[in-house]
Amino acid sequence: MNIGPIQKTTAASRVFQVLYEMIASGRLRRGEKMPPQDVLARQLGVSRNTLREAVNKLSAMGLLVSRQGIGTTVESPGPGSYLASLSGRFLLDPLSVREFVEARISIERITVKLAVERAQPQQLTRLRNILKDQQKALQEDDKPSFIGQDTAFHLTLAEMSGNRVLQKFLETIHDMLQRFIGEVSQLPGAIEDAFAFHSSIVHAIAGRDAAAAERQIALHLFDVVKRIESNLGVDLHRSTLHGFDLLQESGGKERTRRR
Repeated sequence: MNIGPIQKTTAASRVFQVLYEMIASGRLRRGEKMPPQDVLARQLGVSRNTLREAVNKLSAMGLLVSRQGIGTTVESPGPGSYLASLSGRFLLDPLSVREFVEARISIERITVKLAVERAQPQQLTRLRNILKDQQKALQEDDKPSFIGQDTAFHLTLAEMSGNRVLQKFLETIHDMLQRFIGEVSQLPGAIEDAFAFHSSIVHAIAGRDAAAAERQIALHLFDVVKRIESNLGVDLHRSTLHGFDLLQESGGKERTRRR
């Protein structure tokens, strides 16, 4: 039996999960005022900075709202509840994988094309620095660090698009994205190929080649699909996924990337 290592989680992630489950289960009800952060941090046994990071994520999902003079109150779970419920089932539920990858393909194709048009020099520099950090993590076999930088790479692409709604989409599914990337990263060769695709994407953006950037992001995500299929023995019906046309335009070569 092949058993992968247990993924490390931060204190902020654990606090986020505890508070999220309390909201989703109704233990924290809509309109209920949260305790002051210093009190809540003490109850949870964490620092205020750790608590603040978790609260900020819940606020980004629309589950907590801070109002001046009132404090932080609970909102009703919305679509984010569905997204979070999927996050624990990745690679076990083929339908979840299909839906998530297809959504990413749809969103990130337009995101990367806009990034080509609108990327600022300092943003491109930041993207290259993320690549350097990924390369270092790859050389040191530091998967947790690589996973964090992988997530940062895709969120930075959304920021570079200059479209705040697209950026918000990616921020909302941040934890879901990191969980997915973390599980895929355990598959043989996954992080090496991810780094190679990321390098190709940066090269295309720097060259202001929108078609190449769009093609590489699609090839990257379909490579993930292929890897899941071959390693876990599931059929995700790649040819019916949105974006498969880009693979056909590339002559069916799912691993055409710049090294």
